Amino acid sequence: MTTFIKKTILLSVISLSAVSLKSHSQDIVITDKHDTIHCKLSRGWMGVIKYKTDKGDPIKIELGNVREFYSENKKMWVRRVYITSSRIPCFVDVLVTGKLNLYEMSGKLTYYDGSLTYAHIDPMSTSHVPPTKTQDFVAKTTDTAEVVMDDDISRGKNKELLDAKFVPFIQDNKDVYNRYQAEGHISFGELKKLVEMYNGSK
Repeated sequence: MTTFIKKTILLSVISLSAVSLKSHSQDIVITDKHDTIHCKLSRGWMGVIKYKTDKGDPIKIELGNVREFYSENKKMWVRRVYITSSRIPCFVDVLVTGKLNLYEMSGKLTYYDGSLTYAHIDPMSTSHVPPTKTQDFVAKTTDTAEVVMDDDISRGKNKELLDAKFVPFIQDNKDVYNRYQAEGHISFGELKKLVEMYNGSK
């Protein structure tokens, strides 16, 4: 076997190993002890999410053992935060990260079981779906978040909520604050743009 063929085979094996490693490392769980675990996330009965490594049995994701989990394939990034209004932790979707973090909890496609485990519900399912409700939360370099928008309340009440809870986060940035003030109505999409604008500024 020539040296060229040997090198070609070796490079092929390394490439295949790298691809295999990547495919097995797309899901990440960060435990309560801050350990990062490369694993495979799966959704089981009633939508409960579990993670599994090559060395053990599936482990149910719960508030007491996991701080955060991420799946590239499933386009899912979930983090445990403490909501100041309720003083309890819950899992929420991560929308934006940076100087300001923006999270969302949506009753349209999510529910929380007895242990508040994050899960998605099939929209076509005949099982009970909680009231359609979306809330957005903002946190600044902490794991404690403020509710800043809630589609379950009126537009006027939402403006009061934004003024009271969101403005203190952005008032140190004149451009972002002025854009906020210029908007007559802040939608969920506009809120995301404001947070991204704040994070993109120096």
